[in-house]
Amino acid sequence: MVTDNHVAVIDGSTSKALVQLRSDMRNGKYAMLLVREAIMEMDSDVSLAQFCQLVTAKIAEAYIRHGVGEGHLSTHPEDRLTASVCVFSLMRKEIWMIGDCQCLCNGILYENPKPHERPVAEHRSAIIRRMISSGTYTEEQLTVHDYARDQVVADIVESCHHQNKDFSVVDGFPIALDKTLRIDASDVREIVMSTDGYPFLKPTLAESEAALAHQLSEDPLCYKSYLATKGRMQGNVSFDDRAYVRFLLKDICQ
Repeated sequence: MVTDNHVAVIDGSTSKALVQLRSDMRNGKYAMLLVREAIMEMDSDVSLAQFCQLVTAKIAEAYIRHGVGEGHLSTHPEDRLTASVCVFSLMRKEIWMIGDCQCLCNGILYENPKPHERPVAEHRSAIIRRMISSGTYTEEQLTVHDYARDQVVADIVESCHHQNKDFSVVDGFPIALDKTLRIDASDVREIVMSTDGYPFLKPTLAESEAALAHQLSEDPLCYKSYLATKGRMQGNVSFDDRAYVRFLLKDICQ
């Protein structure tokens, strides 16, 4: 999204909840829309800390509207509206990264991954390899239903208890500022920001799409050349949704 004062990519987390707050959309999409609304409403000069307070309040207000208690969400963080976001502040010439988004500044890659996701992805990869080598399932069968993911869902849910402790996300609870990234972009010429739906972020959209297409062609389950907690299921165009924006500072500062 682009406003007069900010550029952002927002990624709603894949829902682990059995019950959605809104019947017409998943929790991840709802979280994304609320973060987008907060960015559109905020002043041009807000700081990273102020932004964290604003988006936290926006999500918390939604919990109140839907009658979801703080006590339940404290013990069941998998039920929270959760999102990652990467924001460029035009006035402050800063990039803010909350959650597992990524960016390129003059070609230098910055990431903010969830520390618990890599072990879960490695576990899933090992399960898939055992399933295939034993003849239990074929790769094609696992793209219809990911039985390996079924076996790591409990680990994914457990990792939610570490959010805004070991890593930062937007979820309506105080954001762990020490787990966010604030990048000084005052001397940066070109910025690329994206969600983690691009496993290999490149300087152009065409290159990023080509790298993704190669990954999906060679390893659609994302368990060999690129390890993820989910792969591309039949009927889907990719293993995860994605957003990408690229801009020159001189173009938006005029």
